[in-house]
Amino acid sequence: MASTTIPSSVRQSLPAGITSFEAEQQKEIERSTTLGQEDFLKLMTAQLKNQDPMQPMENGEFLGQMAQFSTVSSIGEMAKELKALSEQMVSSRLLSSGSLIGRSVLSSGNFAELREDAPLEGTVRITEPVDGAVVYIRNAIGQVMETFELGPAGAGDYPFAWDGALSGGMNALPGQYQVDVSLVKNGQATAGKALLYTKVHSVSMNGSEVMLNLVNGETVALSQVSTMR
Repeated sequence: MASTTIPSSVRQSLPAGITSFEAEQQKEIERSTTLGQEDFLKLMTAQLKNQDPMQPMENGEFLGQMAQFSTVSSIGEMAKELKALSEQMVSSRLLSSGSLIGRSVLSSGNFAELREDAPLEGTVRITEPVDGAVVYIRNAIGQVMETFELGPAGAGDYPFAWDGALSGGMNALPGQYQVDVSLVKNGQATAGKALLYTKVHSVSMNGSEVMLNLVNGETVALSQVSTMR
């Protein structure tokens, strides 16, 4: 708000109402630029009391200023309510997502867990026809413990499972194993994509997105999970 300083020589000759109005304006300039409803009504009252009798404020102008302030005030209150609602929704999503802890999700990765009471399971995702596909399951030192040959395959998802059985009648120890996929097309081998069932260890929030922290150390967004059990 721009202000005009009236010289003291001229100020003395002005009516008391005008000098009083100027003093009120100066106080409001020095205050915060954000006005509350009470402050706005005080300014409007002062403006009406000190308006020029020869050029009074039009009713439409007065109502327009009132409507403008009311709109701005309503938008401010609405923004506060929406922010509070958004925060409540985020908290609610985090609490409800706690029920996912302990469940298994199918997500991209190279490590899956073999347990005594459950096999290591996953899916090979093929996006275009191939001449052959092989799944390799390796232990911590890279030794191949089991292989699954899918043969020629078209685009789609191909599930596999390993219960830990080894040749000779022995069983592999429970724990994490590396899973690699090799695709063969036109005589050339390329790395494929494995989706593995992995347990959810904990949940967290990244903005408004629920993040699942898996037992294999990976983190996946809930929106990216297509299968859960």
